[in-house]
Amino acid sequence: MAIFGLQIVISLVVFCFLTKLTKYYSFGRWLLCKGLFCYWPPSNEELKQAIKQRYTKETNTKSKKSNLSKSYHKNSSINNNDTSNINEEFTVPTDTSIELKLISLGHQDVIQIKYIDEFFSLVDFISGSIVIFLLTELYLYVIPLIRHNTEHLNEINLSLFWCTLSLLLALAVLTRFVKEYLKVDEGILCILFGALSFLIALCLQYIDEKFFHFNLKDTFGNRTIVYNDDNDEEVNYLDRRFLYIVMLLAFINAYQSIILFFPAFRFGQLQYLILLKIKTKTLQKKDFKQIFVFILTLINFILPIFTCLLWFKPIIERLDENYLLQLQIISVVSCIFLRICLFKPYVQTYLDTAFDRVKTLYDQQQLTTTKITNLSYQRNVTSIFLYLGVVTSQYILPAFIELIICFFFKIFSYGNNVIPINSPTPPKWLQSFDSYMMNSTDANSSLLVTWNELRTLFNHQHVTVILSYLLFWHHTMFCLVSCGSLIYNTYIQREQHIHTKND
Repeated sequence: MAIFGLQIVISLVVFCFLTKLTKYYSFGRWLLCKGLFCYWPPSNEELKQAIKQRYTKETNTKSKKSNLSKSYHKNSSINNNDTSNINEEFTVPTDTSIELKLISLGHQDVIQIKYIDEFFSLVDFISGSIVIFLLTELYLYVIPLIRHNTEHLNEINLSLFWCTLSLLLALAVLTRFVKEYLKVDEGILCILFGALSFLIALCLQYIDEKFFHFNLKDTFGNRTIVYNDDNDEEVNYLDRRFLYIVMLLAFINAYQSIILFFPAFRFGQLQYLILLKIKTKTLQKKDFKQIFVFILTLINFILPIFTCLLWFKPIIERLDENYLLQLQIISVVSCIFLRICLFKPYVQTYLDTAFDRVKTLYDQQQLTTTKITNLSYQRNVTSIFLYLGVVTSQYILPAFIELIICFFFKIFSYGNNVIPINSPTPPKWLQSFDSYMMNSTDANSSLLVTWNELRTLFNHQHVTVILSYLLFWHHTMFCLVSCGSLIYNTYIQREQHIHTKND
């Protein structure tokens, strides 16, 4: 209790409560299994019935009917055993009238999807960590007003443990996705973008003092002045430790860019699909609810771009340091909150691509000699549904990672009892532990001797500067890739439209 105080009670109570609550109410299940609909293809028997109706309407001549019926039965020799032979394959004519089923997603429907268990467990665990963080911040704000003392300064902020664990789990899932991409041709894009990000990070840290507000050189770049007797000049050399920090941050930035590439690219693709959907349907029907959602999606896509400018020196040079810090935190949290609130519209837009994929399949059949089979038709629709676990994780996990980094940035910036290592004297619990070790063993004290070194290594100012830089990089890379994805998809769609029109 001397180390954590009431925080450990808060953590245990909240997690026990949430563990019991998730059996009946799960935030992850609510996001995915309520209010979303997916398209489902017809079965083989339903496809055969649609083909029969198409042949029946084609002509009223009895002779032609019999011939067509015979040719159809040759293509599908087993027409009454669809359930027993699910791998049966037959051709589906292009002019066949087929309706996709629109079903409401439920928990029983999505449990078969790959990575969906990771999505549910991670969303619930990270949500619990966020609740613990907020309660801990409230506790650290209220307890000094009640006790009228500074005993809380000796406590370690326990919410950092849960936030760190959530961050590691989210990074592990995104890294697992990257490993899957490396098995296919698209994986080379992650490697190329990571290498490019490494070079950009080195250049960005070089021009830090001129254009960006990171203070890396001011914090880590201790200069050594050497007097040159030959030229009577003073030469400044950066401390070698700063070079190590630069290289370490560049590698971390490359890793961030690799795991963010495909999630950000898909986010830009979904934004394009929303723009296309609103342009073709909603504005014609004047659906004000959809227009309102469309405006929110535009704000969701544009607001992060303005947030990136809060680290740009020419814009923020007249702002007060404390006001700038609050503005950065509020802006980042607002972007993440809006992105999570718009989870359902974006995921529903992805699920609607099943209909567009079938339409594209028919268009390709008209332009080429390829024929649509029942298996290709069904796989094109069901693949959208079966890939839902990856899409939802790629959408929400980068937002949670950025939120946790923002929490760290807020705590270290305000010095809210992360680890009370900035104090000139060690905390009481560390002194008691050190006294116990000295009395129980013959070893000399080592903890108190290294206290000053630890204060230098884990100084709040040093950690805050690194967190500010990592937060900026994560936010900016996601914005740049998503904007590039939006431009790319717009260009590809325009080229396809021009190509179809010329044909």
